[in-house]
Amino acid sequence: MRKKKQSTKNLIEEINWLAEQINSILGEKEKERYFEGIVLTYTFIEKLLIWLVFIQIIWNKIDKEKQLSENEIKTIKEYCNKLSMDKLLKLALCVDLIDYKFFLKLDQIRKERNLLLHEYWLYKHRGNKLILRKKLEKLANTANALVGCFNRLVEETGMDESYGLFEIGTGKKFLI
Repeated sequence: MRKKKQSTKNLIEEINWLAEQINSILGEKEKERYFEGIVLTYTFIEKLLIWLVFIQIIWNKIDKEKQLSENEIKTIKEYCNKLSMDKLLKLALCVDLIDYKFFLKLDQIRKERNLLLHEYWLYKHRGNKLILRKKLEKLANTANALVGCFNRLVEETGMDESYGLFEIGTGKKFLI
C-alpha cells in the first residue's frame, strides 16, 4: 500500500516517513517496489550523511570556538550540500562521525549504488526480486545504523527542534 508523502521539511518526519515506506515494502512483500525502496534508501543514506557531517562540523567548531557567525554556518551548509558521496564519506571519517569499519561498509554501498543506478536497465529486465529484496534489507540495516548516529549526535549536542536544524530542503539545498 503506497502512502502519499506529506509535503514536509522536517528531518525527523522524513526519517519516520522513509522507515514507514521501507517497512511497508518489506513487510507486505511488495516485490514491484523493491527497486523503489533501494533508491529511496540510497538517497536517504546520502542526505542523512550530509546532515550528520554538517552537525558534527558545527559541533566540533562550537566546542573549540564557542561562537559561530551566521555567514560561517551558511558557508559550511553550502559546502556540505555540494559534497559528492565519496567526499562526504571521507569527511565523515575525518570528523570522527563514523569509524573506519562503518566507513568501509558505507563506501561499499556507495560503489554498489553507482553500479546499480548506472545499470538500472539490467536490474529492471532481470526481475530478480530475491536479490533486490536482500539488497533492500542490507540498505535498511545500514540506514538504521545511520539513524543511530543521528540519535547519538542529537543527544550528545542536546539539540532539539527549537534550533531549527531539523528543517531541510530538497536537492542541492538540502541544508537550509
